[in-house]
Amino acid sequence: MAVEEYEAMAERRKLAFAAASETSKHVLTLTTAVITITISLAKDIVGKATPSDLLWLQLAWLAHAVSVLAGVATLMALAGTVNEGDNTRSIYATNIRLPAAMQMAFFGLGLALVVIFGVLAT
Repeated sequence: MAVEEYEAMAERRKLAFAAASETSKHVLTLTTAVITITISLAKDIVGKATPSDLLWLQLAWLAHAVSVLAGVATLMALAGTVNEGDNTRSIYATNIRLPAAMQMAFFGLGLALVVIFGVLAT
């Protein structure tokens, strides 16, 4: 492999890790924003909701909390993989893919649960 090809591959790998890290950070920010907003407005929206409706909101908070934990795990896995210095590892390694998939899945689930709560509580 030519030196130029190796350098180009290393640059693509570096960009992939940076993009994965930024994506995880953005979802972390959105998740914490949803939690903050729903908790801040809880006193206004809880008054009209039944206890069974509140369960949907509590499940949404739980899903978002799991998403935050998975996001932190993703960032830690990205940092650890970059620190290894192994040029064969990528963002598709299982130690990165699993927590990243969990972060995205629980974020989506949390949003869906918030929407369900909003529909039922109004």
